[in-house]
Amino acid sequence: MRIGIDIDDTISLTNKKLIEEALKYDKLHVRGRGFKNKNAYSFMEMFYWTVLDLDGFMKDVRSGKFFTTLEPVEGSVLNINKLYQEGNEIIFITRRQNDLKTRMKTKKWLKNMGFKYNKLVLGGEHKDEICNKYQIDFFIDNDLKNVIEVSSEGIPCVLKGTQFNDVDSEYRRIESWDDIYDYIKEVEKDGEIS
Repeated sequence: MRIGIDIDDTISLTNKKLIEEALKYDKLHVRGRGFKNKNAYSFMEMFYWTVLDLDGFMKDVRSGKFFTTLEPVEGSVLNINKLYQEGNEIIFITRRQNDLKTRMKTKKWLKNMGFKYNKLVLGGEHKDEICNKYQIDFFIDNDLKNVIEVSSEGIPCVLKGTQFNDVDSEYRRIESWDDIYDYIKEVEKDGEIS
């Protein structure tokens, strides 16, 4: 089975650290007013930022060591490696920029954390198209929009639970990687995935 897995906030604790960095950036480079809405999902709604502020912050994050300092989501390494060792093909699919520097940083992080995988796909703006291209049999992401798009292609999905996607939806939302692993095995056993 080919399993497509998102990276940020699906296997890495990205958002919490990103918000910490955004607060520092806000203080040093923008207005230093802090949060506008601490619970918002987008930085434009979270801070008193313009599009240029956001662009500057993202450029700053991408050029630094941010992505190499993230911690993995609890249980992600163990359970993904079990799936890999059982003969599944693991394909990480991320929206991170598709450039050499980002690819090298992401590969280094995956290796340093101990993830076993077959392929890394960057620049995944349209994950439904990527899942079709790589013939993904099962997909895991923390972004409901991606899960809806991929699911509409007939591909079974799990919404990796986070604080930002705790919404009522028809899609399976699972918080722990132990439970995601068990669900994949259950769906596979029931013949819903070949």
